[in-house]
Amino acid sequence: MASDYEVSVTVWEPRERATMWHATELCYHCGECATNGKRGRLCPGKLRPEQVVLSPQGWGPARNIISFTGGDLGCQAGFYAQAAEKIKSACSEEMWVLFETNGYGLTPHNLDVLASGGVDSFWLDIKAFDGDTYRRLCGTTNEWILKTPEWILDRGFTLEVLSLHIPGWVETEELAKIAELISNVDPYIPFTLLAFFPAYKLEGAREPTMLEMIRSFLAVREAGLKRVKLGNCHVFAKSEGEVDQLITILGKQSIG
Repeated sequence: MASDYEVSVTVWEPRERATMWHATELCYHCGECATNGKRGRLCPGKLRPEQVVLSPQGWGPARNIISFTGGDLGCQAGFYAQAAEKIKSACSEEMWVLFETNGYGLTPHNLDVLASGGVDSFWLDIKAFDGDTYRRLCGTTNEWILKTPEWILDRGFTLEVLSLHIPGWVETEELAKIAELISNVDPYIPFTLLAFFPAYKLEGAREPTMLEMIRSFLAVREAGLKRVKLGNCHVFAKSEGEVDQLITILGKQSIG
């Protein structure tokens, strides 16, 4: 699959840009340039229309990145190390391997195993800073998960981090603590602040408001992070007018 995908790549990225955060610098995935011959109003203007293609996940550039996302089997480090090694041997050009994870399986030993196989980058989802809140959300400790940003960079991986604003659970103060933790490791680690939407066992929780997301965004930046974007903006900015308001307050570059 990786070798088949390689021939369709339209954007070749360096290893330090093997993140989803950097993808949003290139394209807002609206597909307007490819379908209507004109750029969307949020377009960064960095790609040619022929570089934007349709995939099962929607419109966007086909970058030289193979991602493991969706479910987290980070405790099976050996499998992913072997998979990364085989992906790279099957491709003729440089193909980066991105691993999305909640960090639970990223012990120092497993990180060393993943590095030996050629995994390049991590998309780390830090659910909460407070240990009790984390256990209520995830059923386990976050003791070593909060150490993983430092461990990841120490081993030369590329890292991006995301966290969710969940009203009643993980709000501005908690997100600022996560941001401070990351900033103390490296303030230039890309960070995406995602808006929560109710699902599964958290169907009873509400969506955050635009004001709450703006406050959290500003708190995250004030904690020292230099590269911050908002994600799932459709959850709290539901009209063109609200998107315009968001852009006016935070700038277009803040929307991921």
